[in-house]
Amino acid sequence: MEDPTKSMEDLFNPIIRNRKVLIPGKGNVPDYSNGTKVTFHFKTEASYSDDDAEFDDMTMIDDSKSLNKPMELFIGKQFKFPLWEEWIKHMRLGEVSRLSLDWMLCQDVYPLLSKSYRNFANPHDHDDDDPARRSHCCGMAKQTGTGHKDLDDLINRPPKRLRFTIELIRVENPNDVDKEVWLMNEKEMQENVPVLQREGNQLFKAKKFEEASYKYRKALAILEQLMTREKPGDQDWLNYDLGKIPLLCNLSQCELYLQQYYNAIRHTDEVLEKDPKNVKALYRRAKAHSAVWNVDQARKDFQRVSELDSSLQPMVKQHLIELDQQIKRKTQEDMQLLKGKLF
Repeated sequence: MEDPTKSMEDLFNPIIRNRKVLIPGKGNVPDYSNGTKVTFHFKTEASYSDDDAEFDDMTMIDDSKSLNKPMELFIGKQFKFPLWEEWIKHMRLGEVSRLSLDWMLCQDVYPLLSKSYRNFANPHDHDDDDPARRSHCCGMAKQTGTGHKDLDDLINRPPKRLRFTIELIRVENPNDVDKEVWLMNEKEMQENVPVLQREGNQLFKAKKFEEASYKYRKALAILEQLMTREKPGDQDWLNYDLGKIPLLCNLSQCELYLQQYYNAIRHTDEVLEKDPKNVKALYRRAKAHSAVWNVDQARKDFQRVSELDSSLQPMVKQHLIELDQQIKRKTQEDMQLLKGKLF
């Protein structure tokens, strides 16, 4: 039987050998065994010219450096653009190389790859809740749109070719990789949650709040994945759900320090849905509400904290005094501003 991997290599290798190496890179070509994590910058330009030579009239489509967000892939894990994976497997660390492809060879792949990358690089700059945005092939994207005007234009007014430039910046052995959740088996996921929580706590104590947030978020993502394997309401499902509470509490504390107040409100809301008397969550939500001028909600949460834990009453009283002072200052500032506009 014909080896499909071999036939893919035979298909891509002539194209890859014709790439233009701009910077040769260092050392030997790394061992790209399955599971190797590769990090690289890429640039994609479109040409509407019939000229096959190098030209200047290129339209920029994507440039990961401009977003300061390199792309990542795991070798052997069905990357969306197999040619790129095979190309990278020929590259040395630090190499920058370029090749051009006829649009017909990438029209069914690149728009969706670009959409996925942009949604990864700018998670708040798209609307994936709209089912019409979730296209799975270029034909569907033509009908529904990708959610990005320039990609829709690329599909509706196809270029002659795309020119890709890739810079290989990091290659990580499978044993050294901070494994993505989707690559873990169930046992690995269960073992990783307490490890990530401990690492997050250590980072928090070191005042590395961004890094601690990452650990807590990853642990939460693992628990969410584990819950999908269980029947809602069953004991294992409930245990995983309850396991989210300390992680959400710790994450919300990081978010207060990072001034991500609305995230802190959202995550403490989730804790209080599961545990309405959680004093830590109530106190942190009160502080977050106070920071974004949700005065009534802040007062309500502070008062509830005082009711649940009398030892915190002096601290709550001080917070309420400070809140009143802030309101008074804000009212005076607003009155001065209004007075200036009227007179």
